[in-house]
Amino acid sequence: EYRKTIISGAKRNGIKNIYLSIDSYLDIFVLPNGGEKDKLQKQFDKNIRDFIKEAKENNISVDAEAGWRNWAEIGNSYKAFAVLNYAIEFNKNNVEKFRGFQYDVEPYLLEYYKENKRSVLGNLINLVDETVARLDGSDLLLSVVIPEFYDEESGETPKIFYAGKSLYTAEQLLRVLDKRDGSSIIVMSYRNFSRGQDGSIDISKEEINTANKYSTKIILAQETGEVEPPYITFYNTKKSYYDKQLGYLLGAFKNDKSFGGTAVHYVNAFLDL
Repeated sequence: EYRKTIISGAKRNGIKNIYLSIDSYLDIFVLPNGGEKDKLQKQFDKNIRDFIKEAKENNISVDAEAGWRNWAEIGNSYKAFAVLNYAIEFNKNNVEKFRGFQYDVEPYLLEYYKENKRSVLGNLINLVDETVARLDGSDLLLSVVIPEFYDEESGETPKIFYAGKSLYTAEQLLRVLDKRDGSSIIVMSYRNFSRGQDGSIDISKEEINTANKYSTKIILAQETGEVEPPYITFYNTKKSYYDKQLGYLLGAFKNDKSFGGTAVHYVNAFLDL
């Protein structure tokens, strides 16, 4: 019932793709091999097949989404690769398929991030680079979620030396993702106003301009959940106000080669506007 409500609501609002969280696969992955594990995985597979099938019937594609703040860190990247491998194998073994795979790994939330920015961000770039290699031969598109401050303009992150060049994290990720056709970066351009200083247009323009030199697309995400601070979310605003601000955002970047559209977080909060 919930699946039907979400998908029909998404269709009514012109949503073309849903990023479906599959993090909970790790609960199955860590179980010892045997009947219980097989049973749970078969049910997990069925839930995903049913979701993709119903979405497809409504002209909506589905990407697998997963991630946690420590997944790029040494000793934890196996979690990222376990979920990635699940998505790869799922597509090999099922008629209903994921369109792509997305990482939502936010290492800036780690307790030790501020004292170790270069190593932490370097680990993230490494994770994405190895993922690109592991996707060789797969039909999955790849996307990576980042905050809006992985660029030079924010002044919040240092340059990272990787693969022979010293660049800001956003551009290093563009270099890595360009090795895989159809890749995208989803920037959390979380503001509930588009125009003016520190609006969603202002905080997104460097990522868009930098990406114009690459083939990887930039998708600008908006927030609708009940989160703090209030100025980053459209929660408790009207859908008409959201649509107006989104129109400004779309208009600002419509002529940029790198602009790949917009995304919204989360679908249920968006449908509640």
